[in-house]
Amino acid sequence: MTLLKLTLYYGAHAFWPFALACLWVALRGRGWLRYAAMGALLLSLPLAWARFAEPRLLTVHRETILLPGANSSSPAIRIALFGDPHIGIFKNAMPIERIVAQINAEGVDAVFLAGDLTYHPEPEDIPEDFAALATLDAPLFAVLGNHDVGFPGENLTEPLMRMFQETRARVAHNRAIDTEIAGHRIIVAGASDLWERQQDFGFSASLPDGVPVLLLTHNPDTALTVPEDFRYDLMLAGHTHGGQVRIPGLYQKVLPVTGPFDKELHRFQSPSGERLVYVTTGTGMVGVPLRFLMPPRIDVLTVHLPE
Repeated sequence: MTLLKLTLYYGAHAFWPFALACLWVALRGRGWLRYAAMGALLLSLPLAWARFAEPRLLTVHRETILLPGANSSSPAIRIALFGDPHIGIFKNAMPIERIVAQINAEGVDAVFLAGDLTYHPEPEDIPEDFAALATLDAPLFAVLGNHDVGFPGENLTEPLMRMFQETRARVAHNRAIDTEIAGHRIIVAGASDLWERQQDFGFSASLPDGVPVLLLTHNPDTALTVPEDFRYDLMLAGHTHGGQVRIPGLYQKVLPVTGPFDKELHRFQSPSGERLVYVTTGTGMVGVPLRFLMPPRIDVLTVHLPE
């Protein structure tokens, strides 16, 4: 399977001689052959864009979120959320250095990384691949995703946890971190990956009242399994890639995102009340080395806190 993915990745370079041949025929050919060459070139351009251009276009999406009990004049924190960098076999994935530089330029108060850092990397390359995380200007909170813990692929928990320690990241797996962000007391809670089937929300029983809780996890479907008595104000997640290859008109039929969550902010009713779930669309790729109409993205969220 990995061989097929690499074949797609490197085989895409055949586009360039193909495009030159089509262009030559379109300019020098005659009759139907000329128009066929022009048509073939035009049809190939979206694939070329998705392989060579869009994965390298790092974008920033800014949004304001009011936590329950907050309003637009309430105190706020600015956070950056990104996920699914999938550093590994696809070398056109967005480099961590560029992500960090863009986040630092935003001047946020904290950074949240929603898992799936890897995609079949060489384990010995992990420290170098993610070294730039140590240069973030704001504190980093992180969790691992399914590809990091072996669902599928190699279980890279140990080298990734060592990397987090070296880069001074705070890992929020199945625990709560009582911290301060921009002068405001915040609980950053975390859940391990849903597919790993080791999520444990026992820590929620000891959470203090009246302190906003941000729940960081990889798979947004975790929202469907959180115990009803666990109060959180906002879940931050990734995993979906927003579809990654988002074909207008065909997206929901051909490339659906599993579960009720797609991208950005979702509000849904649970037995314990309304839940807020924010899903970032990721910066990397799985399956195919393509992104189409869903470029790599960092979400910068202004989160208003209840007073």
